[in-house]
This record gives sequence, C-alpha cells and structure tokens, in this order.
Amino acid sequence: METPELEKTKKELYSETSLCYQCGKCSAGCPVVEEMDVYPHIVIHLTSLGMEEKVFKTETPWICASCYACAVKCPNDIEIPNIMTRLKQMALERGLKPKRNDIYKFHKTFTDDILRRGKVHEFRIMIEYNLRLGKPFKNAMLGPKMLMKNKLHFTPPKAVKGFRNWIKQISPKD
Repeated sequence: METPELEKTKKELYSETSLCYQCGKCSAGCPVVEEMDVYPHIVIHLTSLGMEEKVFKTETPWICASCYACAVKCPNDIEIPNIMTRLKQMALERGLKPKRNDIYKFHKTFTDDILRRGKVHEFRIMIEYNLRLGKPFKNAMLGPKMLMKNKLHFTPPKAVKGFRNWIKQISPKD
C-alpha cells in the first residue's frame, strides 16, 4: 500500500511527464547519455505510464548530471532533472539503489556537496568520490588538464545566498 505522500508524488510525476510526446530532444542533448542504459525520453515515457518499477531497474536517473541540457531542449518545458531527482528519492524511500555501487557513491558524493553550499565544487567531488571508491588517484592525470582549462578550482565556490537558511526550512525536524 502506497503512502498518501507517495501517491501525491506519483500524480505530480504523471502530470508533468504526460506532456512528453517523445521527440527525443532530451536524449539527443544529454551530455552523459552514452553512460545511460535507457534514454531519458524513455524514462519519462515509462514514468508517464506509471511504470516506475521499470525505471527503478535502470541506472539512468542515477547517472543524470542534473545539468538541465535536456530541459533546455524540451519543447514542452518538462523539468527532466527534477523528475530524475524525484525518481531517485522514490527509489531510496523503497530501499532501492542502483545496481552498480560506484553510481550510488557518485550520487551520494554529488548530493552531499550540493547540500553544503548550493553549488558543486568539482575538485572536492573528485577527491571524495575517489576516496569512497577506495581509489584516491583514479583520475589524477585528469587534474592537470582540467586546471589548464580553468575547469578545476581548489577553493570552493561561494554558497548561494540564503541557501543554508532555505535548507534549514525544508529539512525535517528531529
């Protein structure tokens, strides 16, 4: 039996995903689609049909980088990254994790970093993820290349103004 909150989430997901007419622009614009086992537009379609259980068996929501490249291309303004995030939350509430542990570790690292300041600090994510994998030097050769292209900064970005107060407001009280 589903909780009223889960029912509400499913209805919201259906109302958003039912706008999709399967043009595939989200999948075509996704920078990480090659890592996914199911295209994003298929995940949206399955969700619109109420087939979340099939979605939970895929790795696609977990691989989603939440970069919004898909949402920008969507002719119906579907917030695909938000849908992927809600699907991940629903899976976690059911005790489900991705099949590959490295994907979950990256998701956890990325989410924890976002919750610190509202922005991603790529350098910290790279280090934390590698430590969680037990491979601290896994992509050490990538670091200098990213530094040369000004894509990697040692100091974290400034927090989004008001982010910590916002997080306190939405966090469950213990």
